Amino acid sequence: MTDLAETRVQRLIQLVAWMSQRDTDEPLSYETAASQLGVDERTLRSDLGVLLSLTEGYKPWLASLQVALTAEGFALGSLGAFRRPLRLSRDESLALVVGLMGVRGGRPLAERLGQTLGAAPDPTEVERNWGLGPTPAEHVAQVLGMARAARDQQRKLALVYCSSEAERSSRVVHPYQVVQRGGHWYLVAWCEQAKGMRHFRADRVLELETLGDSFRLRPGIRPVTRAGDLLSADRAVTVTVGFSPRIARWLKERYPDGEQQPDGSYRVRFPVADPRWLAREVLQYGAEAEVLAPEGMRTFVRDLVG
Repeated sequence: MTDLAETRVQRLIQLVAWMSQRDTDEPLSYETAASQLGVDERTLRSDLGVLLSLTEGYKPWLASLQVALTAEGFALGSLGAFRRPLRLSRDESLALVVGLMGVRGGRPLAERLGQTLGAAPDPTEVERNWGLGPTPAEHVAQVLGMARAARDQQRKLALVYCSSEAERSSRVVHPYQVVQRGGHWYLVAWCEQAKGMRHFRADRVLELETLGDSFRLRPGIRPVTRAGDLLSADRAVTVTVGFSPRIARWLKERYPDGEQQPDGSYRVRFPVADPRWLAREVLQYGAEAEVLAPEGMRTFVRDLVG
């Protein structure tokens, strides 16, 4: 009997360890488990019965054990010493490397992590194409999601864009990169209209649509690797807004650097990087506010009103 008990204990340890270190929590059939353990199904069911009887009452040394029977098999696992080693997905490894690259003295550790973890990306590649930034607004997050999907699938995008000169334009682009620099997100893409690479600030993309047409990556395209590569897309435009005499008094308090006009109205010049911010600022005053210049911003706000 002692030999039988010791043999059963060894089988139970083997069973718990094997089930706990699988990559899935899905139930397993009796036939598959019995074959893996080198026993028949009757012996396996008997061993499971012993485990179930042990877990009926609370015992501290069994607190981490989980056993469940299903119609076709069973699920078993341990949160204790038998659990499988920690395994990181590629996204989790990427998050660790990006975080380490962003702190002082973190690069050597990021390089060692990349060598240790098979799923971890090359730190040099991470430094070129990834960065930590603020959580994007809902509209920007939607633009980034569509851009990344189109980039990965090599699908063309149709977008309506407000440039740094406040000019509204429609373009078809081939997305290459989604990057973050200086608190802003950018889409780096080949523009069919410009016949060259262009950098589009995500918060200035007014409309975006994924097209059915695919594109081929062009040879010789150099990825964006420096913040200076994005400066051309980051200039703010000066927008002049006029406020009616009815609210001029209050606007002087809010924007003291404006100019009083002979007719009692009040003009304010705003440095605008995000046209949607301007639209919210102007439209909150209804008919008492009007974009005076430049024409591209006037058109943008007018189109929003309809």
